[in-house]
Amino acid sequence: MTFVSESIDIDVPVDVLFNLYAEPESLPSVLSIVKHVEVLGPDLIRWDVELVGQRRSIDAKVVVNEPGKRLRWESVEGRASFAAEVRTEAITPASTRVTVDAEFDAGGIAERLGLAKPIAAAAISSELRSAKKTAEAQAAAG
Repeated sequence: MTFVSESIDIDVPVDVLFNLYAEPESLPSVLSIVKHVEVLGPDLIRWDVELVGQRRSIDAKVVVNEPGKRLRWESVEGRASFAAEVRTEAITPASTRVTVDAEFDAGGIAERLGLAKPIAAAAISSELRSAKKTAEAQAAAG
């Protein structure tokens, strides 16, 4: 398994930012690797994601939802092994530190050669920078 953790500070209040991650329909607007999200049931979501040119469908269950603080999704049995967690922490009333942890089975040669972690870290860092731009633009637009 490969584990990656990345953080960024975003100039948006913690509750506003947390809600962008908590609402499944919002995920494609803040995470460009998420191409489509389908709610399958209470706390069960199908994520269609694309990373490094590969498209996958992952069914994930919300296993932790602490409003304003922490969300964790884990893949359900029979699909790609995957877990992601988003933690939000108010730095000031108008800014938030977001930390994303991802754990996944990259499989194949990339994981055996130790390439999966730096590739995933770069992708998550890029996603966080994109989420920062999107969230701050949405907040500015009101």
